[in-house]
Amino acid sequence: MSLLPVMEGLHSAEVLTPAFLEAFFRRARHVEQRPEDFAGALEGRIIAHVFEEPSTRTRLSFEAAAHRLGARVLTVSDPKSSSGAKGESLHDAAKVIGGYCDLMVLRHARDGASRLASLSAGVPVVNGGDGRLGHPTQTLVDLYTLHRRWEGFRGRTVAIAGDLLHGRTARSLAWGLATLGVRLVLLPGPGLDWESSFDRRLLDRFDYRLRRCRHRLFETWTGTAEARLLEPRGLVQPSLFPEDAPVLSGLDALYMTRLQSERGAEAQDRPYCRLSASDLRDPLLEECLVLHPLPRLDELPRELDDDPRAIWFEQARLGPVVRQVVFLAMLHEDRWSLPQLAPLPAGNPDHELGNCPNPSCITRAEGLPVPWRVVGRARRSFLCAFCDGLLPVDYAGCRSTHRVHPLHSPAAMRIAPENLRPFRERDAAESAGYVWGG
Repeated sequence: MSLLPVMEGLHSAEVLTPAFLEAFFRRARHVEQRPEDFAGALEGRIIAHVFEEPSTRTRLSFEAAAHRLGARVLTVSDPKSSSGAKGESLHDAAKVIGGYCDLMVLRHARDGASRLASLSAGVPVVNGGDGRLGHPTQTLVDLYTLHRRWEGFRGRTVAIAGDLLHGRTARSLAWGLATLGVRLVLLPGPGLDWESSFDRRLLDRFDYRLRRCRHRLFETWTGTAEARLLEPRGLVQPSLFPEDAPVLSGLDALYMTRLQSERGAEAQDRPYCRLSASDLRDPLLEECLVLHPLPRLDELPRELDDDPRAIWFEQARLGPVVRQVVFLAMLHEDRWSLPQLAPLPAGNPDHELGNCPNPSCITRAEGLPVPWRVVGRARRSFLCAFCDGLLPVDYAGCRSTHRVHPLHSPAAMRIAPENLRPFRERDAAESAGYVWGG
């Protein structure tokens, strides 16, 4: 079963495609400029907003979107009032709630919650933010906000700064920007960088290369003047940059994020990344738009609000517009369809892999064996299909030949994805009837 055709839901920015985004931007502009064309479009439909985590902007944005389209709204906004507080599984709750509505928006503290819910809800499920994994509708808001200001995305340079480790908006935005060919500058605070496997997935998926760049402002934000630069291959001729870490001359956008203290994040060694008025006078930021998913803390002083480059409140204003487009595509596909999203498989529930190594994965809370999916072209990796956690797999078996090979060997790479069978240990493969293939 595929998790992510349009009618089943939206769970990850990984499913976005250039064709989908181009069509999405056109529809969002139509909704923004002529809202009367969509009034009552979803009259008679019921949308359930199940928010198992605190939320103000996201919840109200979804509710405003539903009301503007004429839909009725059921809302659970206090986790203590939900059946989860009584110990009910997410599987059961989603199956019950899905019987009350035509679409469910789910916000949850566990990574991969919306993907699991979609398997039992029977209606499309939209991820309103799950754990630290992703927030795809916020990414659509961010991208549409930039689209309104720019002629195009390819060749632009966007920096993502702050808490990359725990920030779901940062992860989702990186996928969305890379889908559109944007050069990414990564500026995590000390101890707040995402795992290296996430970089590798971006590099492999979009045929990007990893380089280094530097600027003196980076040191004031992160403690080091150097930063990772992920860019499309061939975008810039290497001969133009003889240095290993060239000085970056300008940014087109800077995406600031707050410290996610509710997920255990702490600033280490130095104060958390903060943008100042003097920073905005630096040539690096002369033409730079500054975004933030909100709420903000000290990383964006209020004195910056009136700067024409500060567009975080514009982002917030556009939230209902963007989410109206999501609702229309899922609930009025006959008239407001969009190009298909890239498929993200539900995964293969081979029990030999045991538990997901990610303690925040929804499978750990629900007591489920980890379902896996495979990614990578030049180098394969096995991921938890719900939380995208990297699974410890060292051997790949072929279901048709019943031979097992080292994971990164040429023989293993020749196995078709549908024939793969992952193993952590060679002995486990041989016990399952697989013969060593070398």
